[in-house]
Amino acid sequence: MTTMVVVASKHGSTAEIGERIASTLHARGVKAYVKDVGEAGRWLYETDNVIVGMPVYRQKLLGEGTLFLEANRTELAGKPLFLFAVGGAEKLEKKLLDELARFPHREVAYFRGAVDQEKLSFFEKLQLTVAQAPKDADFRDWPAIEDWAHSLLSYGVS
Repeated sequence: MTTMVVVASKHGSTAEIGERIASTLHARGVKAYVKDVGEAGRWLYETDNVIVGMPVYRQKLLGEGTLFLEANRTELAGKPLFLFAVGGAEKLEKKLLDELARFPHREVAYFRGAVDQEKLSFFEKLQLTVAQAPKDADFRDWPAIEDWAHSLLSYGVS
């Protein structure tokens, strides 16, 4: 069986989490591959399980992630689907959980991400300044991410 980890990532933090999930699964004997949302659709027919990750910016899911889920709804309907979101808040807002609930999935996880000011636009830096948020921070909890990846084995991801 094959598992594809599909990531929408603006600055790389979500992609790095997707890579860690895939490598954690691979270490447990799962054939796991990471694909960007832009190319993943053409590989769906070759995969048995799909994990989709997308970041949260300004209390919204990155559009490319939800567009992928919408555009491939038929192909994803017959496959176990797992979702994860990545953001700066302590937890995922209910309205975003409700948005993800539109897609038939087995589980949703939320992880905090990282901010690297060298990858941010002027506008993004300004927003962080106004919000008094750090411009350089890594909130990713790698053990929790690996634990979640291991938990997917109980759903039959193999």
